[in-house]
Amino acid sequence: MKEKLLQLLAEICDDEVVLEETDVDLFESGLLDSIDYLNLLVEVESRFNISIAPSEVSKEEINTPEKFAEYVISRA
Repeated sequence: MKEKLLQLLAEICDDEVVLEETDVDLFESGLLDSIDYLNLLVEVESRFNISIAPSEVSKEEINTPEKFAEYVISRA
């Protein structure tokens, strides 16, 4: 599941760097903005049937590819 989540993140960010540098800050580096963040949560629900409301998770909790994948897996 982690690989699929990271691939989804690469699609949303339109950059495969997230597959290689799993500790890169997605927001500070400009890979993910507010709209992408919402799209990411929508896609997680659509593809994995895991609902995460924006109010349930802070950006700091999922600001790296590794944190994002671990958070979603913990909700599965």
